[in-house]
Amino acid sequence: MNRLGGSLSWRLLLHVLASGQLSYSVHYELRHTQLPVLATLAGNVPPLGGKFNYLSFLNGLLQTLYYLLAVACDLRPLARLQQTRSFLLTTLVVPLALTVSATFWLLWTIDEELVFPYVLVGIYPWWLTYTLHTLVAVGAVLEICVAPHRYPSRRRGFTVLAVVLCSYLAWLQLVYHWTGIWIYPFLDIMNSPFRWVFFALVGSSACVFYLLGERLNCVLWGQL
Repeated sequence: MNRLGGSLSWRLLLHVLASGQLSYSVHYELRHTQLPVLATLAGNVPPLGGKFNYLSFLNGLLQTLYYLLAVACDLRPLARLQQTRSFLLTTLVVPLALTVSATFWLLWTIDEELVFPYVLVGIYPWWLTYTLHTLVAVGAVLEICVAPHRYPSRRRGFTVLAVVLCSYLAWLQLVYHWTGIWIYPFLDIMNSPFRWVFFALVGSSACVFYLLGERLNCVLWGQL
């Protein structure tokens, strides 16, 4: 087998494994990690949106979609598919995966209860935590390392990322407005100015991770 064929085989194996693991993880979280009804009745979680409220779950869906698309590109390398894949990876997959992972583990380090309340013990298995908050970041970085990707202009890339982040922030605010409950309980212990500082830091981190991904891609593969 030639070098190109061997490289493609390894990428295909990586993408099949990643898409399978993430598909199962997203399915498991959706079907098997429901919070007790009492948690909703007690006002601990919002009574609408369910799992689709949480950025880690939404990011898991995004990552699953990406790896399924990557498998399709490996099997049928059409130019349009390759362009869509690179655009999705560079603008959303890399910055969001790294942002979700960094934010989760930073808050975990400060106080585990901030992101993993006691009510989740026995409901949310450890492997699911690591899949959706660690492996997604590892996979995103590996994707840049195993194949070159063409980055869009920074203006376009940042615009797409900003629209997605602002849309999610708007949803957080709407859920709180409608229910009086923050999706993430730790937001309730922050005053309004500090809460907005936190949102700004998360958004800024996503932009930094975008630039780091762009830089890594350039160092490994040159300016495409």
